[in-house]
Amino acid sequence: MRIDATLLAKCVWLIWLFLCSSLNLSFAQESPASSQERGADDSVPGSEDEDAVRNRPVIGRFGARPLTLEEQEEAQRLSAIAAKMGTDPTAIIGRFETLFRYDALEGGSRASNVVGRIDVPYHHNFLLRADLPYVWSNPNQPGTSNHNGVSDLFIRAGGRVYQVPGDAIFVGMDFTFPTAADKLGSGKYTVGPGVATAHVFPAWGSLVFALLQHQFSVGGDPSRNDISASRIQAWFNTIWTDHLWTRFEAIAQVDWERNEKTSMTLEFEGGYRFTKDWGVWVRPGVGLWGRSLPGAYDWNIEVGIRRMFEGF
Repeated sequence: MRIDATLLAKCVWLIWLFLCSSLNLSFAQESPASSQERGADDSVPGSEDEDAVRNRPVIGRFGARPLTLEEQEEAQRLSAIAAKMGTDPTAIIGRFETLFRYDALEGGSRASNVVGRIDVPYHHNFLLRADLPYVWSNPNQPGTSNHNGVSDLFIRAGGRVYQVPGDAIFVGMDFTFPTAADKLGSGKYTVGPGVATAHVFPAWGSLVFALLQHQFSVGGDPSRNDISASRIQAWFNTIWTDHLWTRFEAIAQVDWERNEKTSMTLEFEGGYRFTKDWGVWVRPGVGLWGRSLPGAYDWNIEVGIRRMFEGF
């Protein structure tokens, strides 16, 4: 199944516009408290709301209404829980994490990954992340042999550039290094920007996250294919209790080096935090289209365990 890249780009733009417009940005806006402090006698019926809307930036006019104090407190509580559960990509919090992932690939191939991850926060607003996978590859074809070994090292460096109760934005740069043995990696050095957003819906006990990334190769093995790919992830994370969470996630990719081919996968995650710092999860997924692209699959299953810790 082939999806037109222009149509996909428009869909991504609409999703991104919706997420951005939902942010409670307060630039050039007056806080609710200030209008109360002026008192009712100083205002003309109807004029205050009209002036506030007129002076509000375009994004703010279409965005969600400002949260009440009670909703702000609940939003902060949910954000703190999501950070400790390890589901918030904008959170500045440390972790040690290990996961096992089994991918059933197009054409009958199989791949298993064990990924070690560490996040090191610094000064409450900056984060350094490193992922190192170990891969078992089974082509499942006559005359071919299995391979296993270390795959490409992934590094992310960034920080939280905006935060109010209920909303946050994280901006960073992603790097990969061709540390893989044999053909278990891309063979390329890559670099690219990434932006993550978070928005809390206090009444639903849930958060919506989005992550936009683009990666392009800047060197490496000249015999290997160049890389230029974009990726958008959006997920709905529900906090059922202080210990239990679920999330639904959609992941779309565009491979600009392969005639703008696209892929889409859907994943569901259920997790449990059995202490204040330790949590486990299970995460099945299914590919919708574009299963031949790197990062896509027919179906997969993932399980993992993590320990969270505070920053420095």
